[in-house]
Amino acid sequence: MLLGLDVDGVVADFLGPFLRFVEKKTGCGPIAPDTVVDLSYKGHPVITDAVLEQCLAALADEPDFFDRLVPLLAPVEWRALDELSRAGRLVFITHRQASEGRDVQRLTADWLTRHGVSDPIVHCTADYKSKIVESLGVDIFVDDRHENCRDVAENTRAAVFMPDRQYNRFFHHPRVTRFGRFSEFLDHVR
Repeated sequence: MLLGLDVDGVVADFLGPFLRFVEKKTGCGPIAPDTVVDLSYKGHPVITDAVLEQCLAALADEPDFFDRLVPLLAPVEWRALDELSRAGRLVFITHRQASEGRDVQRLTADWLTRHGVSDPIVHCTADYKSKIVESLGVDIFVDDRHENCRDVAENTRAAVFMPDRQYNRFFHHPRVTRFGRFSEFLDHVR
């Protein structure tokens, strides 16, 4: 069994720091995470398409943004992931993209190592995640973005799981299983 995990929104808190980054870049007041009901930010009162584009471009120039992200998992959950990794049963699949002078794959692997996965295998792609899931033979895939869950559910044989987040609650698919706490998901994997 090979487990494929997304990074941001699954094991690392991206949304909170990104909202604070948007606040800083735009000068707007605090943006409550519960105002984000879709990660495309369509219809968001502050994060318009133009603001999103501007902030994502500026984020590429932030050398340590991803390095400072807070983990979403408890120490016991990190130990379980390390065991899977050591057994060759875990890969990370992310849409994080390299920017000039930064090896985002290495930065992501270093972050995962600092939080407990001793030798993580990280795949970065701008393409559909289903392509990597299929080529690696991933059996179980976890992502917080509904677009990625739909893609993998409809284009691979992998079982697809999605952590229940405010921004993905509207999404339902017969081949995507939701979970609350990560430990619940790990119990299922075991």
